[in-house]
Amino acid sequence: MNHQIRILAEQCGFKSNPDIYDRNQSFDIPKFAELIILECIEHLESNVIVPNLEHSRTKTKCIRSIKEHFGLEEQSTEPNGLHTCPYAEEIHGDYETLCDCDEEATRQCAMDV
Repeated sequence: MNHQIRILAEQCGFKSNPDIYDRNQSFDIPKFAELIILECIEHLESNVIVPNLEHSRTKTKCIRSIKEHFGLEEQSTEPNGLHTCPYAEEIHGDYETLCDCDEEATRQCAMDV
């Protein structure tokens, strides 16, 4: 068993030492599955470098889709979700940092530029 998976399994009640096996041990399978999914998402967020804004948006959508698919995040009712800030783009040349302000705030920000 992979070391990282063993750590997650032990957090859910898995006994890695066969000498202390207990037939009544409680292994929380749903928690184990959730921990694996969250570990994968964390790895994606932390270690996958994207070359441009389009890929960054795709990565964000993938993470959100995985969370929604497994019920780890409520489905978003916001049609736009994360987007780049027009102010940061114009003033700082930052085309990658995402924000989650609403449509009106985005419009106001664009007008300030």
